[in-house]
Amino acid sequence: PIQQISELVHRRNSVLVCDATQAVGRIPVDVDELGIDILCFSGHKFYGPKGVGCLYIRNQAVKLTPILHGGGHEHSIRSGTLNVPGIIGLGRAGQIAFEEMDEDRKRIGKLRDYLESNLLSIPGAKVNGTTYHRAYNVTNILFPDVEADILIGKTKNIAFSNGSACSSSVIEPSHVLKAMGLNDEEAFSSIRFSLGRFNTSEEINQAIEELLKSIHILQSV
Repeated sequence: PIQQISELVHRRNSVLVCDATQAVGRIPVDVDELGIDILCFSGHKFYGPKGVGCLYIRNQAVKLTPILHGGGHEHSIRSGTLNVPGIIGLGRAGQIAFEEMDEDRKRIGKLRDYLESNLLSIPGAKVNGTTYHRAYNVTNILFPDVEADILIGKTKNIAFSNGSACSSSVIEPSHVLKAMGLNDEEAFSSIRFSLGRFNTSEEINQAIEELLKSIHILQSV
């Protein structure tokens, strides 16, 4: 609930920084309505070019320390020649994402729900987290007695993960799942699935078939 968080932050005369990488392009994000002071996101998350992102700063009185120095571009926040093609690509991708947001939500959400309902036929499987307040394109499912790393290695034709790309090099249970109440074994048995604009129902059926087969084998060992 970003708006409520913003009210708490501002009551303390502090600044709210919001990483909206998973939200921009998928749900409406209004910095004024939500009370966000600084917001960042990445273009590739909504099919823009890789390697370009955006930083919104409400008040230039907020002084950020640059990590690149030189000519003082971008109000001395990021020196260096602007990536014009990347910026244009990000803007155009954002426009398309906004125009197709409702259509994507309905179609991709339907595919996600179909994938999820079939995988929940596994005995003991459950969705981690709420099934209401979440992004329409992802699900995180716990499969008892299945090690996620082994399942990933065994299922060759499908790309999925046991954590975010940000922590892909960390061999530890997800701190997010731990904070949600899962123990180490449950966190290591949880899989994250992410669907996109170009996924088809045929691909989802293939994923269900191969995953069910692999999970049954691992649970019977």
